[in-house]
Amino acid sequence: MGTFQNLFFLWRRGLLTLFLLIITAGFTWAQQKTVTGKVTSKTEGPLVGVYVVIQGTTTGVVTDVNGDYSISVQGPEAVLTFTYVGYTPQTITVGSQTKIDVVMAPSVSALGEIVVTGYTAQRKREITSAITRVGADEFNKGSITAPVQL
Repeated sequence: MGTFQNLFFLWRRGLLTLFLLIITAGFTWAQQKTVTGKVTSKTEGPLVGVYVVIQGTTTGVVTDVNGDYSISVQGPEAVLTFTYVGYTPQTITVGSQTKIDVVMAPSVSALGEIVVTGYTAQRKREITSAITRVGADEFNKGSITAPVQL
């Protein structure tokens, strides 16, 4: 009779463990949700190729040709970071939102003087050979068929 009681006890314990495992998995699954949206610019319209990354992770997506994206996040505390070349990065906390549309603002920054050499670009202070400067007015001299005419 003692072994029957032990088996019954183990069976109840296994059933309770299975029940708790199912409840825990349900809570974990319920926290994950999909966030969708569109990324645009005030002047350019939809932006193609904007990186949408969950902050603190390597999980991310890129917007399509219409500026649309869709990403799965773990919970309401997730923070999305939107980055695009020439625009100021934005961070938005997901919260209870399932659709987040973003309007990116252009980033204005001054560039240093760049010198184009063949197939690469280098800063002027890094060059050790002779250089020349060509302005926009020198490019618009009309029809030039040979470099000698410059």
